[in-house]
Formats: sequence, structure tokens, C-alpha cells
Amino acid sequence: MPIENYLLPGEKILFWSDFQVTHQEAKYKIYITSLRLVLFGESGLVFKKEDIITEGFRQITALQFTEQGTINKRGILKFASTKGEVLLEGPVNGMRGLFKAIQKQTIDPYPSNSLNDLDYE
Repeated sequence: MPIENYLLPGEKILFWSDFQVTHQEAKYKIYITSLRLVLFGESGLVFKKEDIITEGFRQITALQFTEQGTINKRGILKFASTKGEVLLEGPVNGMRGLFKAIQKQTIDPYPSNSLNDLDYE
């Protein structure tokens, strides 16, 4: 898995999205690790280009989830950090689970159990 090339020694993946989110018109997969939130994007068919954005949980100062649309509902996740505001958009159910997972990490950045609990489905 290419994301492992970017993990720090001892960093573990706790949650990953099976869907893509949109951030500034680019598509990313989301990974929540034991240390940070990682947005990982790949583009290109033959010559792959990787794009990665990271945010430490201690830097996240506010978190907001909203739903948009009536028929094709989309989930909007917005968070503020010391770097500025980040807006992510994706499928409503997936974004709701992502919101809960990020919220869990910002409240308890060193959880004793995995984020794959039923609470996050």
C-alpha cells in the first residue's frame, strides 16, 4: 500500500475510508493514524503522482459536520486548525463515520482500543 511509504516509525493506521473525499477539487482517500489525519491522493494511469496532506490531531481546534442536498445527499466535514480551515466533501454516511473517528482522536489522541468499533459504522 503506497500510504505506508509516508508513515512515521511506529505510526499505525487506525481508520481508512473506502470512499474518496473532495478537497479543493482534488480526490483523496482518508487515513486516520495514531498520530495524524492523512489525505492521500493518486493521479495518472502510467506514471502515478502522489499527493499527501497531513494534519496533526493536536492542531485541530474545531470540527463541524453538515449534510447537503435532498436526493443526492453529501456530507460536508469542516475543521479548523492552526494552519487554517479545511473543507472535505463525500458520501453522507462515510463522512459521518469520518467525523466520529476524527472527533474520537481529537478527544482522546491515544485510544486504548481500535477505531473499527461498531460506533464508527
